[in-house]
Amino acid sequence: MSASQISTAQLSLLKACLVPAEEVEPHWRDWRGRIDLEHLDEGSNRLLPLLYRRLEAAGLHDPEMARLRGIYRYHWCRNQLLLAELRRLLAALHDLGVEVLLLKGAALIHRYYHDPGIRPMSDLDIMVRPADMKAVFKLLRERGWQARVQADLDQMQTRRLIHAVDFRRDWNGRGLEIDVHWTPLHRSTWPGAEEAFWARSLATSVDGLPCRVLEPTDQLLHTCLHGGAWNAMPPLRWVTDACCILRGDAEAIDWERLIEDAHRHHGFLMLRAALGYLHEAFAAPVPEAPMRQLAMNRPSRAERLEHQLQTHQIAAARLDQLLLLEWFNHSRAYQRAGMLARLADFPAYLKLSWKLDHWHQVPGFVIRRLAARLTGKAYSSR
Repeated sequence: MSASQISTAQLSLLKACLVPAEEVEPHWRDWRGRIDLEHLDEGSNRLLPLLYRRLEAAGLHDPEMARLRGIYRYHWCRNQLLLAELRRLLAALHDLGVEVLLLKGAALIHRYYHDPGIRPMSDLDIMVRPADMKAVFKLLRERGWQARVQADLDQMQTRRLIHAVDFRRDWNGRGLEIDVHWTPLHRSTWPGAEEAFWARSLATSVDGLPCRVLEPTDQLLHTCLHGGAWNAMPPLRWVTDACCILRGDAEAIDWERLIEDAHRHHGFLMLRAALGYLHEAFAAPVPEAPMRQLAMNRPSRAERLEHQLQTHQIAAARLDQLLLLEWFNHSRAYQRAGMLARLADFPAYLKLSWKLDHWHQVPGFVIRRLAARLTGKAYSSR
């Protein structure tokens, strides 16, 4: 979500989660005076486990602590189920000789949070090399996972239509989901877009099972670009994720490369807005030199238009603007192709991007998507 989406109450909640322990109480009291816990937005709900730990560290005693403790324990248990599935998957892929790079929640918990209860996950995100996708898909099917979209996965990989494939299976009455990426960013699906991320990634292990994570500069870029887009369900946790990265690995951030890569992945304006907000609102350790460099850069008209489409609710409320944003994302996979080649594959891209099995589902999807944008209610194609 863009910084402009963050309300006064949400800002107080974020500060209660991020300030030193001795400064937590006034932000907690301010937030409690502004909200009703029975009717809390989903983005704020996802910060409650972290809030519980911060209140505990501050030594605060409040009647709501029992409720927050229960929420923390729920997410700890939920994440343990997902992480157990991750360990099983890592072991199976290791036996096949497939290298795995952890993304999003699993990677952040492993490197920065160190507590599976305070950073809720709705699914697992992993990245594998494009050459290994076929073997990974086969393994997942054999283990009972089903792709959410019934499509030719080989064609999806070859034509680089989307950046990931979502798989789902039921386990003891619960739905588990894994997103298998071959590139970390949905805006970067052109051939070779993932290679630099792999080359710079760091080796690590989960319970002795080898895997990799993005190195800090790439992790910060991924977090800011993934979290900075407009979303009907405000993902406030991008702020806490980014602050954890900056506080844990500030000395390892290559600021010049971060800015260059933001340009390369068409997210310069989103990065500028994200870092500016983190620096101003949370005193995040962003040096003055890159802030000046970001401020001096003059984006093109196309960059400004795309940024508006990505970060503002009103810009995505019309069908023509929604299609234009999808066209920006799709065209990058065909940077060296002509207009006719891009147009020919655009319908197939839309069906996969919108996670639809059949064309007759398109009108209903568009109506629901635009209604969600206009009302501010979360919509998921799931």
